[in-house]
Amino acid sequence: MSEAAIARHFRLDENCVPVSGAPRVRVYFAQLRRALAALDSGLAHATPQADAERRATRDFVGRLCRTLDVLALRHFFPVAGAELRIDASDSGFVHWSALLELAADLERRQAALAELPPADELKRRILEQIVRYGLPPTEPRAALMRRLYLEALAPDSVVTPFRAGALERVGSGEPGAWLWWFACYDRALNRPFLHLVYSEWDGEPPAEGTPEHAELCAAAERAAAGRASLLAVAKRLDELVPRLRPRIVKRLVLGPFWAPAFTGSEGPLGALLVELEARWPFALQVESEILISEREARVGAGWLSKGALRQVFWLSDAPERAARGVSQLERFLILPHWLAQRVRGAELAPDHRLVPVAESAA
Repeated sequence: MSEAAIARHFRLDENCVPVSGAPRVRVYFAQLRRALAALDSGLAHATPQADAERRATRDFVGRLCRTLDVLALRHFFPVAGAELRIDASDSGFVHWSALLELAADLERRQAALAELPPADELKRRILEQIVRYGLPPTEPRAALMRRLYLEALAPDSVVTPFRAGALERVGSGEPGAWLWWFACYDRALNRPFLHLVYSEWDGEPPAEGTPEHAELCAAAERAAAGRASLLAVAKRLDELVPRLRPRIVKRLVLGPFWAPAFTGSEGPLGALLVELEARWPFALQVESEILISEREARVGAGWLSKGALRQVFWLSDAPERAARGVSQLERFLILPHWLAQRVRGAELAPDHRLVPVAESAA
């Protein structure tokens, strides 16, 4: 699909803003990378996690960071009309179409590299332009960045719309408990989500690469939607995969990412960010939703059928948690240390755990 077709199909200009120019591109990716790098320490203070869950979270965040790195290389010297586009509405992340462009570039990577001169030759041309002719090396420099981008591009450096891991045994005893995760980059919200399912299985769980595992992934891809409540996602999985018995379902929601130089923000926190815009402030919200199965109930039983077991999930009495379809909800706000002091002093995010980013991380 061409970039023009992507723009028409996904209506990029509706909620997105273009970011062009090497300094602005560098600042955007540097700020978002700093926030993501602090996520692991923030979650260390959350509800206890199994080692398998920590590995899944690090894998999810690690791939996202690698994707940001290759996007930074791709847009370091932007082509007119093909600037980096950020969803400035309620996301702050890059538009979903950017992932399609990376996937398309990955498919034609070898052919594109063959069309470019070697890196040493491009460096020689840059020096020649500067020293011999006294001219800005615009074209060879852009070609060198294009080569560096293509060389960095790899299957494990691209976030895909949906990706799932293998089932991993956790704990001990019978019946065995299993953790399975799947991640998606929601096309409607332009935000990444990670789902973690602690479950029991009737019999052995499907092995990765088998038809049953493929069916499990297909069911999760149909169920996962950022706008759907976690309760709706869990119930849909429970219905679509008969042998799966989900006991605890978690969802890690990244975003919005607020930075007044690139995105919009509302409320008192947004007003503070705008006031301090000269200091390039930023803040990343992370939400951890947890849904717990309270018991099982048999549904659809009759004369000719014994029905099926379905999970009955416990919902919190708190109005917001009940409305979101979760048992527990934890919020984090990742922001620079100096900004965290201002936010804490003004009590602008009382329902968030503040995760300061050390200045040395810059």
